[in-house]
Amino acid sequence: MTEVNRLLKAVGKKNFIDYYYEFQNIDIDKNILAEKLLNENKRGKKINGQLIIISFAQKIFTNNLQEKVLKIIIKSDRLSEDTIKKAKEIMIKEFEKDKK
Repeated sequence: MTEVNRLLKAVGKKNFIDYYYEFQNIDIDKNILAEKLLNENKRGKKINGQLIIISFAQKIFTNNLQEKVLKIIIKSDRLSEDTIKKAKEIMIKEFEKDKK
């Protein structure tokens, strides 16, 4: 498993899209974000688990892997149309602007 896939699996594809801009903000208060994730994630059990998710998600950004991750998510056949649509919108906003 590649590093990109390992990180994405730890974060979760839907999580990555739903909280893309929060994860992207390296200066965000991780404890506040972890509380938000815990409250909004039905499967979340502990704050420490959410902090780990945040750490992996931010590693995607610090290693500049977000475009690869978005491409993986867009090609996924196991996500809702809404999540894939959001991923495409993020891709256009974040990366297509650079190509114009």
